[in-house]
Amino acid sequence: MREVIEELRQALPPIFLGTRVDELTGGAIHWPTIQNKRSKREIPDDCFVKSGPKVLVRRDPFLDWWVTTLSHARCAPPVITPRRRRDRAEPTHAAAG
Repeated sequence: MREVIEELRQALPPIFLGTRVDELTGGAIHWPTIQNKRSKREIPDDCFVKSGPKVLVRRDPFLDWWVTTLSHARCAPPVITPRRRRDRAEPTHAAAG
């Protein structure tokens, strides 16, 4: 993970306009998703500063937070398939006689 973060540290400016995050990260980070997480206070406030109505992203604090959301692609949680439901009706048996 650290390699990915270091590449982004080199590619991103130290501070940038939030609405450019999609473009600057090649779509890896989506600004509307960041805004949603920000409004829910899931991202530390020190990752952002405001300049008038514009929200600016502070690269280093933001990447320090973002790395905590990453996981290795091969370590994805297993897919659990739902069990098939049995019919509730029991089969009727012919009476012996």
